[in-house]
This record gives sequence, C-alpha cells and structure tokens, in this order.
Amino acid sequence: MLGILGGGLSGLVLASRLPDSEVLEQAERPGGLCRSLTFDGFTFDPHGSHVLFSRNPRAIEFYEGLLRDNVCRRRRNTKVFYKGRYVKYPFENGLSDLPIEDNARCTLGYIQAYLARHTGTAPKPSNFREWLYHRFGPGITEAYLLPYNEKIWKTPAERMGVEWVEGRVPDPPLEDVVKSAIGVPTEGYTHQLHFMYPREQGVEALVRALLPAVPRVRTGFRVTSVRRRGDGWVVGDGNEEREYDSIVSTVPIPELLRAMPEAPADVRVAAAALQHRALVTVMLGIARPNLNDFSWVYFPTPADGRFNRISYPSNFSDRVAPEGTSSALAEITCDIGDPTWSLGDEALVEHVVERADALQLFRRQDVIAARVARTRYAYVVFDLAHRRNLDRVNEYAERVGIRLLGRFGQFDYINTDQVILRALSLAAEAGSGA
Repeated sequence: MLGILGGGLSGLVLASRLPDSEVLEQAERPGGLCRSLTFDGFTFDPHGSHVLFSRNPRAIEFYEGLLRDNVCRRRRNTKVFYKGRYVKYPFENGLSDLPIEDNARCTLGYIQAYLARHTGTAPKPSNFREWLYHRFGPGITEAYLLPYNEKIWKTPAERMGVEWVEGRVPDPPLEDVVKSAIGVPTEGYTHQLHFMYPREQGVEALVRALLPAVPRVRTGFRVTSVRRRGDGWVVGDGNEEREYDSIVSTVPIPELLRAMPEAPADVRVAAAALQHRALVTVMLGIARPNLNDFSWVYFPTPADGRFNRISYPSNFSDRVAPEGTSSALAEITCDIGDPTWSLGDEALVEHVVERADALQLFRRQDVIAARVARTRYAYVVFDLAHRRNLDRVNEYAERVGIRLLGRFGQFDYINTDQVILRALSLAAEAGSGA
C-alpha cells in the first residue's frame, strides 16, 4: 500500500487515482490550503482567496469535471491601488491610469530596459531586485513591483533569486506597454483573464468532489515519525503506527525532516533553512450589495495598510454571501510569531476596517461579520540559498525513496493547477509501476 502524508489537494488528487493508497491528514477534515469557512451566511477561503485558471487544458478539464454545474465563470477585473487611484492590473497594462508624469517615467523606463536587453548592453541580473530593473526599468519597478514584492515576501528583493519569476511575474510585449501608455486597451497575464470559481462551498468544493474517489483518509493523524522498516516504511503520530510499501509526502519539507531524526544533519539543516511566509486573513461581511465590481486589488505600500491584497469573493460567486450583502478578504503576509501574527483578532479586524474606511474601500458601519484565520505555511520564499537547500533535500529524498509532492511538499511556488497536474503525473507513474 502507498502511504500519502498530508491530505491537501495534491495528496487527495494522487489518492483518487490510486486505489491501494491511504491518506494521513493531521486536521479533522482534509483539504489543506483548499479548505473553506462559512459563518453568518458568508463563505470564504481562509488560507487566501483561490480562483481557478490554467494555461493547460487538462487542468481546466479537471476543474470542470469536479465542479460540473457548481461553477461560476468570471472575467478578471483586478486593480493596483496607487496614489488613490485604481490602476489596471497588470500595472504595465494600466499606465494611462497613472498621473501623466508617472506614466511617462514608467513608459520611458520600460523602453530603455527593453532596448538594453535586446542590444546586449544590460548585465545579467543576479538577484530579483536586479531582475525587476532589468525587465521593467526604474519607473514600473519603483512605483509598483519593488514595493509590492517586498511587502508580500517580507524579504529585500536583492536577497531573492530569479529562478521562480518566469510565469509568475508578467512579461509584457513592448507594443502592449506603449499602447497602454497612450490609452489603447491591452490585457496582460491573459491565461488568468478568465477564471472559474465554485458557485457554492468555496474552493473546498474541489475537495468535496474529490473525496468519493479517495480510497482511505485518516484524519487527526499528525505525522511525527517516519522511518524505514525492511523494504517498507513506518509512519507514526506518537500514538499509532501505520506501515506502507512506499510513501509520498505532501507535508512541508521542514516538518517531514523533523520527523526523520536519522536523516543526515546537513539535510535536516537544509530543510530547516527553507524560507516561507505565513498568512493572516481578515474575512469581512459587508451590508451593502454590489460593493464594487473588482475581483481583487493589490496594495503595494505600507501606508495603505498591512494587507497586500483585498479580494471580493462575492464577485466570484453569487452564493457566497447572503442576498443584499458583499464580502471582502484581506491578506497579510507575515512570519510566525512576528507582530502581525501575534496581534489579536479584534485588533487585526480593526486595522483592516479602519484602513478600508480611510481609503474609501467600504464603510466601517457596513461591516456586519468578521473572522480572522492564520496559515502557518502560505508562500514559498525563493531566497538566494533556496535552490541549494532544496537540491540537498531532493537528493536525500530520492536516495531513500520518498517522493515529494505539492507546494510545500516540494517547496515550490505553484498554483492550484500545477498542484493538480503534478499529482496526476505522479499517479500515472505509480500506476504504471515506474
């Protein structure tokens, strides 16, 4: 039997394709980062709002097969809040929304960076900060990309690598940037332009649709020990042990290696050094219908508030908020134990509501429901040592025969579609005996 450590989306997709498997999940219900929360008639994704999109037709087909009629289809209407204005996202596709001086600086800077790259006069970037200037020039970098990225990653950009940026940071054609500067509409990041979202149950609808195909799930089983026994594996939670012929781990790599004290010291050090950020979400029900028509809004500067993004789930689906109301979800990245993580729920709600009122996003008196959630593992940080540390862990896992899977199981910044595609690929390998 195959043991799958962790019952998030990746583990459940894998198990749904392998009849001789068992999922071990520490929470009382499976789902991981794809769980949803309902209170006072509002439904939220407490680990950060999810929308479903992909460049890959197989992932779209998978979503549609699970959701069937329980789906809403939307066109992205996303903004960047800049100097009191709502600038079209991606930022470089909304330059005509900027003050004219900022528009000119951003446009000229982008053109100069483009020419430097294409004439070979620009040095190769060695870190994320240099990459931003190399790709976008000083205007767009300093107005939006640098402050926003340092706000979300809580890491100076010069301490981050560049191996993660392709496909994550939009790469606009020069023609689109020039058109956007003079007010000709253009769209960037087009594979995300149209997205799906479950009409009911939030993103957890994916999990609920998967579960009937999952052969065995053990909840309330927190993996604390993983060790070899003969040709197989023994996995324990301190009270019980389960034996498997092979295992796949989707639990965060640092947690896995803590459960393997017999692993070499350098591997355990590398695992512990992998960087990530936690997340605090503030979920709000608002007694106003049709609050706005935004999908989500980015807030790049600390002056805006602690939050880096506010999404509006009631614009994703017509059934995640009671009739005549709207909903908003503020996301704040942080480190476990830092002042944001440690701030009380009431203070966090007060901060978001006060800033939202001051920025005229919505009025304090219209907030009728509130809840706070904390997520320990939310974002992988690609610091300069990330690749070296991850390679060391991967080498060890391959040597002992543990397959790693999922965002934190592989410590890779992947979206929901890639989580699904990697799980399907691994299931195909396992099913063929590879």
